[in-house]
Formats: sequence, structure tokens, C-alpha cells
Amino acid sequence: MTNKVAVISFTERGSIAGKKISAALTEKGYMCTCFAPEKFALKFGFESMRGEYIKWAGSIFNSFGILVFIGAAGIAVRGIAPYIKDKFTDPAVVVLDERENFAIPLLSGHVGGAVGFVKVLCEITNAVPVITTATDINNKFAVDVFAVRNDLKIIQRTAAKEISSALLSGENINFCCDSGYSGNIPNGVKISDKGKIGFVVSVFNKRLYDINLNLVPYKIHLGIGCKKGTPKESIENAVNSFLNENNIFEEAVKSVSTITIKQNEKGIIEFCGKKDWLVEYFTAEELNRVKGSFNASEFVKKTTGTDNVCERAAVLSAKNGNLIINKTSFNGITLAAACEKWSVDFG
Repeated sequence: MTNKVAVISFTERGSIAGKKISAALTEKGYMCTCFAPEKFALKFGFESMRGEYIKWAGSIFNSFGILVFIGAAGIAVRGIAPYIKDKFTDPAVVVLDERENFAIPLLSGHVGGAVGFVKVLCEITNAVPVITTATDINNKFAVDVFAVRNDLKIIQRTAAKEISSALLSGENINFCCDSGYSGNIPNGVKISDKGKIGFVVSVFNKRLYDINLNLVPYKIHLGIGCKKGTPKESIENAVNSFLNENNIFEEAVKSVSTITIKQNEKGIIEFCGKKDWLVEYFTAEELNRVKGSFNASEFVKKTTGTDNVCERAAVLSAKNGNLIINKTSFNGITLAAACEKWSVDFG
């Protein structure tokens, strides 16, 4: 939803700016909806801001990834104030004055992307960016920006704040990553698997530092096999046990995959729907073409047409990634895990 933008104006001059900005953002791949009071909405072909302003602001607050208010900062603050929750879930909120002189990232500057979006907005309008976030103005590494740019899930929010505080105080922090990285390691960050404070990039739940931040890549693919009619609750218990026993973050899971003869298996569909996980199905022929060493079963081959469902499906779903956990059985349910190839970039 981060490319879904609401452009909100209150005056004729602001609406002229909003129309121009929306057109330019659309060319850059953003999905824009312009809003204005009814008089200007009719004139410029915008959506109308119907009803009482603060209630209306609440109706769109969580429907867009970015809110651009063209006007005074105060009116933006009054509109969003009742709905602010935290920087990890709030949309990015940006204010631009109607003469396009200054652009301010007002809310969710890093995780929501307001600071980065302001830079895009300033390229369009030639406005001056007014940046107030401490890590930006002090030219310090921002771990939350790093996480967003690399599509990493921030697990411990308090630790993220403590890392930013340590860097601003001139302390060094530690960094450990299970995969490769590109770009230069920022000042104040050193590679080490032990120390007082640091962040770990891994699909596994590793605690290496006294103050430990886990950043989790969304790269794990689970393969599953089960008997016909296996209930959702049994599958959920098996998956939870599998992830816990192998110390894998649930947040790392990207998909669950199996063979096409299981595509109507209600338990799998309901469980994955609850977790909002992608379900993929592969034919026996597709699974047989997967290269690698797998735990073969003649019984499974006679039943399904392939000698192993869960391991082959996991690897295939992971774009021929690495099989990191072999076939494991839980009361008739078999599970395996593969990981896509991934790396992080310091920019």
C-alpha cells in the first residue's frame, strides 16, 4: 500500500498544485487519489471531502500508504491526531505548502517512508525538504530505514529505538547477517556476532547481543504434505511446532506449498488464509524436475507420483533456493523449509 497516495488540498491554489503533483506521481508508478472540499472537487475532478473534516480524515487514514496535505501543517495535524498509533503502523504523512516552497515529512518518516517520499515530492515541485528526524540531520545510520529498504521485518521495536539512540550518542553498534551484503558498512556499525548492542539479519531467532534487534527477511517457503481431511487446527499445531523447534521466525514465512492433488484441502486453505500466507500448488511432474537430494518414499511416489512432496515443493517455491530443514513429521503431517537466495544492501 506504500505506493497508494492521497493528495489532499483545501484551496484552489492547493488543488492546482495537487493536480500537477498527482499527474507527476502517477508517471512514477504511484496510485493517486485527490481530495478537496466539494467546490474544488467538482472543478478539478477530485473526490469530495464529505462531512466533518476530522471524521473524514479518519475514514482515509489507514486506506492509503501516504497522505499528502497541501496547506498548513496545523490542519494536517488536527486531521490525523485522533488516529495516530505508532510509527510501525501509521501511514506516511507529508505536508506541502500551497506555493510549493517547503515539504515536511510529518509522520512515519522512516518506516512509513515519509522522508524518502518527500525527496520525490521535492524533485517534482522544487520545494525545500524540511527534515527533522535525528538520524537524518546528524547523518547517522538509521536501522529502520535499512529495514524498510531491504524488506525486513522489525521484531523488537524498543531495541530499534535503543540502536538509534546509541548511534546518536556516538556509540558503535554490531551487525551480523546470515547472507551477503552490498554497499559500505556505515560509520558506527561493525561486523561482530557478540557485544552490548546490535542487530541480526536472519530468518532464525538469534540473540547475539545484550540489546538485540532481529530484522527478518521474508524468504522462507514451507512445503507440506498431509492426509486427506486433516483439520486446520492440526496443521496449525504442526507448523507452530516446526517453526519453534527449528528456531525460525514466523515472520520469515512467505508461502506454503504442496502438490496439486491437495489444492482443495480445506485445512491447508483455512490455515494459510488465517495467516495471510500464499499457497502454491505444483504437479507431480513439476516436483520431479526439482534437482537435489530428497528423502524419498516409495509409498508417497505410488500415491502422488513423486517420491517427496514437502521438500521438493519448498525448494521449487523458493525458486530453487536452499533446503534448510528436511522433511519432518508431525502426526501424519510432513513439513520442510527452503530459503530463497537473499542479501541486504546498505545503499
